[in-house]
Amino acid sequence: MPKRINFNARVIFTMTCLFSFSALAALPPPPPQNQGIKDPGVQNGQARAGGALPGLTPLEMKFFSSSRERFQNIDAVQNGLGPRYNGTGCSTCHAWPSVGGSSPSRNPQIAMANANGAQNSIPSFINLNGPVRVARFVKNPDGTADGGVHDLFVITGRSDAPGCKITQPNFDAQLANNNIVFRIPTPLFGLGLVENVSEQTLKNVLASNAPLKAQLGISGHFNVNGNDGTITRFGWKAQNKSLLMFAGEAYNVETGVTNDLFPNERETDPNCQYNHHPEDTTDLSGINNSGSPASDYSSDIVNFAAFSRLSAAPQPAPPTNVSVQGKAVFNSIGCQLCHTPTLVTDKSTFSAQNNITFNPYSDFAVHAMGTGLADGVTQGTANNQEFRTAPLWGVGQRLFFMHDGRTTDLTQAISQHASPGSEANAVIQNFKSLTPQDQQSLLVFLRSL
Repeated sequence: MPKRINFNARVIFTMTCLFSFSALAALPPPPPQNQGIKDPGVQNGQARAGGALPGLTPLEMKFFSSSRERFQNIDAVQNGLGPRYNGTGCSTCHAWPSVGGSSPSRNPQIAMANANGAQNSIPSFINLNGPVRVARFVKNPDGTADGGVHDLFVITGRSDAPGCKITQPNFDAQLANNNIVFRIPTPLFGLGLVENVSEQTLKNVLASNAPLKAQLGISGHFNVNGNDGTITRFGWKAQNKSLLMFAGEAYNVETGVTNDLFPNERETDPNCQYNHHPEDTTDLSGINNSGSPASDYSSDIVNFAAFSRLSAAPQPAPPTNVSVQGKAVFNSIGCQLCHTPTLVTDKSTFSAQNNITFNPYSDFAVHAMGTGLADGVTQGTANNQEFRTAPLWGVGQRLFFMHDGRTTDLTQAISQHASPGSEANAVIQNFKSLTPQDQQSLLVFLRSL
């Protein structure tokens, strides 16, 4: 396979996403509140996520470091970018608070729209102040269900794409027809732990506290693989079963790079296809080189999956009296019934993941969130109102909330859980019934995660 570009492009990436790796103290404060309580805001200081799992062997650590570096490479047309794309590299969008995170505070999609001579217009829903967004169309022109990603940009006009003349989708028309919804990047930290939780453990968690859940109107179910019926757990609607599948799909859909799992171009115009397919494959010539680490000849998607699999969980801030009180409030009003604090992994090939207790604050089931969050998109067994319980680990340094990044404010994110048909309505009513002091302590606790 062609080598990936990693020289001037690395500089471009650094300039474009400089804000993603700078001190958190540079962020603007959250918007003012009207309820008498206030989101404490993004926690300043060093990023509390992005490192390797503790306990990796030296060889595993080398693989993690090399995979993390591969994750930061920038793609060009000669190694697979396009013909349609949302980003030019994984870490341009998975950037905050460190490599592998979610959307940065300054949207790199603005700069990449016209890089290398590309002639893209910037859609009205893409703003410099973020978030990074991906667009999905709810329906096809004939009225049938769509739900798929429609990439923002095309390679037309780029110096490395002579002859390509395809155009961007008409996003203004889709907005006018109320036929477009958005997603933002999900953080990738600690996902190897999530992948290694047994199905029985997840089923036991979902079945626990049944009387209280019934009283509060909480049910939920797992999204499942259509072939073998096993639980899927990655993505906003838990639509992907494995980290490798998650990586392969994202690489193809978001950057346009064909790979071993998704070997076909999504754009069929032959004038815009320049490479043999798939573009990202295992480099068989490197396997016999005993001095070469596995990451050097493994495909990009294997490296991306390894980076996620071997990354550590986000680390919480040291507890304070207020955050401890907030945790008690969190549990008392029912938040923990879906945002399950603690899970334990199964046996693992990696000793660093073997029978490990960790704190994702999610049951990884999908729950009905009502008409207020419904996006018209069905994925697997998750309908248009259902979303995976978003893990709360790392919320302390998160910039944008909800599946579409509609708010930067934690209090608004909480209130967005309530709408007709939402399983969270009773819990949100419990939150509203709290004293302002208890509400504030809950916010402090969440921002400590």
